[in-house]
Amino acid sequence: MSLLRVGALYGILHSVVLGKRAEGGIIKTMSRTIKGLIHRPDLRWSLLALSIYTVTTLVMMYPVPFRLNSVVAGEGYGDAYQYVWQLWWARQALLDPGKGLAHITLMNHPAGVDHPFMLTMIGVDLLALPFTVLFSPAAAYNGQILLAFILSGMAMYWLGVELTGDRRAGLVGGFIFAFFLNKTGHVLGGHLPQVTVYCFPLYALLLWRAVRKPGWSTALATAFVLALASLIHVMHLVYLVLPVTAATLLAALVEMRGAFFTWRRLGSLALIFGLAVLIVVPFLLPTLLEFVGDDSYLYKAGVVKSSTDLLAFFTPSRYHPVLGRLGLLPPFAEQVFADRVALCEGLAYPGILALGLAVWGLVRQRRRVWIWGVLALMAAVLSLGPLLKVGGELVRYQVEVYQSLVVLPYGLLKQMPVLEVGRTPGRLNETTMFAIAILASYGMAELSALLARRPRLLASLLTALLIGTGLEYISIWPFPTSTAEIPPVLQRIASEPGHGALLHIPMPRKAVDNRALYYQTAVPRPIVRGYIHRTPPEVPPWSETLSGLAQPDQTAGDVVPRPDLSGRAAWLRYFDVDYVVFHKYEAGAYASNYDYARMLLGPSKYEDHALAAFPVPVDALSPESPYLYTLSDRGWETPEQDGGFWRRWMCDDSWLYLYSTQEEVGSLSFTVDSYLEFPVLEVYVPGAAEEDQRLDSFVINGRMTYTTRPVTLTQGMNVFHFHTRGGGTRVLDDPRCWSRALIDPPASDALLLCSPEALRTTCRTLVFDRVVFVPHQGLSEGDGLNVNLGDQMHLRGWRLEATELHPGEALTVTLAWEATVALSDQHVVFVHMLSPDGTLVAQHDAPPVGRLLPASAWPPGTVFSYPVAIEVPDGLPAGDYPLLVGVYLWPSLERLPVLAGVPGAEANTVELGSVRIAP
Repeated sequence: MSLLRVGALYGILHSVVLGKRAEGGIIKTMSRTIKGLIHRPDLRWSLLALSIYTVTTLVMMYPVPFRLNSVVAGEGYGDAYQYVWQLWWARQALLDPGKGLAHITLMNHPAGVDHPFMLTMIGVDLLALPFTVLFSPAAAYNGQILLAFILSGMAMYWLGVELTGDRRAGLVGGFIFAFFLNKTGHVLGGHLPQVTVYCFPLYALLLWRAVRKPGWSTALATAFVLALASLIHVMHLVYLVLPVTAATLLAALVEMRGAFFTWRRLGSLALIFGLAVLIVVPFLLPTLLEFVGDDSYLYKAGVVKSSTDLLAFFTPSRYHPVLGRLGLLPPFAEQVFADRVALCEGLAYPGILALGLAVWGLVRQRRRVWIWGVLALMAAVLSLGPLLKVGGELVRYQVEVYQSLVVLPYGLLKQMPVLEVGRTPGRLNETTMFAIAILASYGMAELSALLARRPRLLASLLTALLIGTGLEYISIWPFPTSTAEIPPVLQRIASEPGHGALLHIPMPRKAVDNRALYYQTAVPRPIVRGYIHRTPPEVPPWSETLSGLAQPDQTAGDVVPRPDLSGRAAWLRYFDVDYVVFHKYEAGAYASNYDYARMLLGPSKYEDHALAAFPVPVDALSPESPYLYTLSDRGWETPEQDGGFWRRWMCDDSWLYLYSTQEEVGSLSFTVDSYLEFPVLEVYVPGAAEEDQRLDSFVINGRMTYTTRPVTLTQGMNVFHFHTRGGGTRVLDDPRCWSRALIDPPASDALLLCSPEALRTTCRTLVFDRVVFVPHQGLSEGDGLNVNLGDQMHLRGWRLEATELHPGEALTVTLAWEATVALSDQHVVFVHMLSPDGTLVAQHDAPPVGRLLPASAWPPGTVFSYPVAIEVPDGLPAGDYPLLVGVYLWPSLERLPVLAGVPGAEANTVELGSVRIAP
């Protein structure tokens, strides 16, 4: 083929350069070349395979091929819009040196977002780049989906021909790998990387050739394709790259035996894998480092949900247009696929014809192909996930009084790095079908050999196999699509000058986020939030803060200060938000968002069937307060009114987002209570090493106000993380259940918050009724202290319940102590009340936390606040009486030295101010 191409080029150059004017010289030369190519059997069969795969794709994906610009392939609830946006953004980033693929400036307004996970799929972006340059974003995406079917078939066709030496076998194997059901399910879900699997049979083909006939050119081509395949999706490394590599090398080893181990062959393999690693690691390393630990933002729950149901291997799609009408679907199809969403990850049916051919090939060629059989079986078992699921239900078994679930091998793999955050074992069905396609190729090769002398029968059998397999692999027809329309509202906004952001509501809602991303391809303005694959940690503070300004509160009050309507509009303008865009598709339960936007910003400026755009006034006043408080969506319960104040329950972890217009030093002050016995509340702030650093830790002792040590607010977003040490305890006697709620439950099926079923998944650790930042100059005299006493205790604060008393009344002083070492019962806190002339008139001596908690049980590094009561003697004359506090050791009475320049330090005491005794 290469000699013919060289001959054609030579003929053209000879005619043009040397001035050969014979009529039709160039045309005759090209014609002879084309005829020579057409008469080559390998080319004819390749063209036949290409035609079959193309026509089948056009039919199965109808109407997508005929509406490339007006629809997007896949269900609206899936990720198709995300990948349309990704291809569009990759074009911007790859063609504009000033942009970065992983640094997304148009999302998460106003901060942008660093998202290294985007680099792990750069292979998809590079493959699509010619299409994104030439066509609209929707057409580019649809083109990638359609080509994925065709190219997967062609790549497997060439691999099948290489392995079996039979073109019919390659044609069947390629058809199976092009259209197997699990891939179609991923198209429904808009999972472009899971559809882009044609690199893997191509890689296996090149690796097979590189092993059989080592050479540097083949090795370089193999390394390039391996690198590209590894950069389609990071989980492909584990689910496809590793098993395909191992199976291909083992198959070659079985065939070649001792001849496999030569220096030239091993050197070729070293070149392949070494070069691929050098290409891939810079793109994957930032994300692989994020995979360490369960707290990675890449972790998502749902591994059991995304595991294959055992019965899914035995049922086609529940929505098959033919089998369903003929009543040929098994009765358990509805249990396996409860709805169309379940098809996205759950389809695993290999097809009777494909499986039959695979078994036939395995039986006839078992010594050559057993490795592919093992790969198919292992991948199928692992795709079942960590727990066995049958008919939509987890399988349980009981031994005597013990009941357990059936744990599968994937449960062990789940403990390995990278796989520990992998939540989609069902995608291993792609590996299963890869192996089945190869086995089916061998099966078809055996049939071809048996029917070699009956070509017509063989051709009829081949046709029947292709048509039958195609019918089995239909999931839904016509294929579901989402609209690619850009609503008129967005077109009007796009025509306006300006670069302000758009805030789409209601959010966070996946449907709204996905459409907002897609609309950005036509209106390239920044958007608030914007979800793409995962949520990096810097997104929630900004998205929840800004979206909270334009969405109604669930209650009239809260535990943090909240701006009024004019204040919210002022903050939106401060953050350069031009429009709040309400999505009418989310009407109904979210209709209040429309009404609230109208109340907040006035009538909409643009409105159509899909959207309503509310402009933020350009002349909005500046925010009155320098602080904007937002409580995270995670960890906080809905505000509840208790008497004259509002309360919020906190579970294991929660976050406070505090935006400040200026840099300022101060402390976080909060009033908190607990129905548990001395829970420990820790407060963290983000650290320089991207790990939270502990700001303070408090032992909660009844309802009190606690003040953190000083912290510097940055100009911008500040995040405070509240954490309950040891996790939240499930409180069975939740005080909110002490009502008639248990006696007179609601008539609906709604779950009672205090019911045992709810308490299994929630906890009630702490309850807050006030959270506020206090600048340093606004702290009271007794707050914000940090007086060191003998490097063993720190006096962190004090508070007087009253500053004026009458003789005979009790004086209450609340002391906040931090234990810096493990204390003992020898430590005694004293509070002295002195007369104006310095005479001791009243005192309090007790362990550091009174009688509430043994000092030895006080966790070092935590602050414990407790009240101290002092009886004021009768007959005291009026005047100001100083208060002193200190610590001594019993029985030596030796005071801990006060290691700070505060009043009273010379006597190893700390002056707390004075109390006035009234006459």
